[in-house]
Amino acid sequence: MSWYTKLETWCFAHRIWATAPVIILLILFAKPEQTLLCIGAGIVILGELGRIWASGYIDKNTRLATAGPYRFTRNPLYVFNIVVLLGFCVMASNPWTGTLAMASFITIYRPAVRNEAAFVRNIFKEEYDRWAEVVPLFWPKWTNYPAQGNYSWSLVMKHREHKNAFAMIAGILLFVAIYYYQQNI
Repeated sequence: MSWYTKLETWCFAHRIWATAPVIILLILFAKPEQTLLCIGAGIVILGELGRIWASGYIDKNTRLATAGPYRFTRNPLYVFNIVVLLGFCVMASNPWTGTLAMASFITIYRPAVRNEAAFVRNIFKEEYDRWAEVVPLFWPKWTNYPAQGNYSWSLVMKHREHKNAFAMIAGILLFVAIYYYQQNI
């Protein structure tokens, strides 16, 4: 097993702990600029709206989500996570920590995407295989996959996505505070 495979395995098992240093570096080395702060906040909000959209269709381990964003990617929550991270990288206005954050995301979430695909395939078998033939694993693509399922706000609440939305708002406000602090030093 290569060192990178070992690193991915550890990151998959400890996603929260693996992500924390990246977020801390983004915050510590942030040099927010007003324009990039606004653009980045908009990207974060779009990413979180996408997460809310995806969360309203997924009923984990009960039925295969194929409607909404699941028509375009089998992992919309991870896709929208990378959009959120990109937004925070833009807000930080530091290309070095932004590059590190994106590389870390790939290392942390690549095994998660693979393991989740195997897990879901094991539950839904042929239905998953038909879906996987048309819908890409990660990068979204327009498909005509026959969607099944309706959006449910109760699923959004069940997945506690509203708490994630508050965390995104807090993150945006933190970068705004960093901006104002650095302007007044």
